[in-house]
Amino acid sequence: MTRDDWVIVCGEALDAAGVSNFHPLEIADVGRETSSPAVRWLQAPSPDLIPNFILLCNVLRDLRSTARPTPVLVNSWYRDPAYNARIGGVTNSMHLTGGAADVVKIGFTPDEVADMLERHPDSDKFGIGRYRSFTHIDIRGMIGRRSPARW
Repeated sequence: MTRDDWVIVCGEALDAAGVSNFHPLEIADVGRETSSPAVRWLQAPSPDLIPNFILLCNVLRDLRSTARPTPVLVNSWYRDPAYNARIGGVTNSMHLTGGAADVVKIGFTPDEVADMLERHPDSDKFGIGRYRSFTHIDIRGMIGRRSPARW
């Protein structure tokens, strides 16, 4: 599937689900390149993963409106297996399922964002990772994986 095809297919599914605050290229920046030495381009996800994207969109929408409503920027969302391997992702990464994103909430530290996610009503279904410059959120328990997970 081309980048343009992905934007159309995912965009129509997001519209049908009432998701208006996320663009398909935030979810999967099809064609994004890894850094050298070996270049790898992100491939389009299977449309079968779109329900996972929509579930995570809803969690991120909630995060956006928590505390002071501010934008949530996505650093990394979907990764195909080869792209994930090239950037050093773990082999069973939730990013492969479309059920994980590394995010920044404008005006808040990663720890503050993780604390907000801990207070979410579905936090027992989340994986939450605290990193120096971003927060990882995944919906593992919503898509059949063991939860919660924290690091």
